[in-house]
Amino acid sequence: MPETVQGGARHRGTQTRDRLYEAAAALFVERGYEATTMADIAERAGASRRTAFNHFPSKSDIPMLWTRRMADIAVVEATGASDEVPERIRAYLHLICEMVQAEPELSRQMMLGWTAGLGPIRYESELLTDLTPLLREGQARGQVDRGVDVDVAARTLSDTLMGATLRWVRERDRLLQDMVDEGVELVLAAVCPRS
Repeated sequence: MPETVQGGARHRGTQTRDRLYEAAAALFVERGYEATTMADIAERAGASRRTAFNHFPSKSDIPMLWTRRMADIAVVEATGASDEVPERIRAYLHLICEMVQAEPELSRQMMLGWTAGLGPIRYESELLTDLTPLLREGQARGQVDRGVDVDVAARTLSDTLMGATLRWVRERDRLLQDMVDEGVELVLAAVCPRS
């Protein structure tokens, strides 16, 4: 297949996926995650049910895209925050917290969908693909102790954000950023060399 045809099909596929995602997000806020079906999402997006299922084999895949989208924005914006890896990790997680807090009902519904879809059991954290290389870079620069298992550290940072987000969507009595900062500072104190 010629490159331009493949590129056009890929672009249309991305546009369709984006329409489906946006329709799902709007419906989750309007009706709730549980009350929204894939047929509802397809209809709102102007797509067939089959197309919706081709892009999202399970409704619970939509919250994973929500997380990935926020993480993609945060990793780009945090890259310029500092040369210091611990500061970039703080900035990355801070940006995600800001996006979660900006749309509290959407965040609540996405977290409900993630847990309903057996999130902690079925899905690997979307944040590990960003945090693990950052921590490895920190080791190479001497900003993270060489003896630290970066996979464990990345998972702990990710779990800190996910756990705080679950509590925040339920209670919303504190800023999510404050809840996350407490755990992140503990992890960074454990993995960064002491001066």
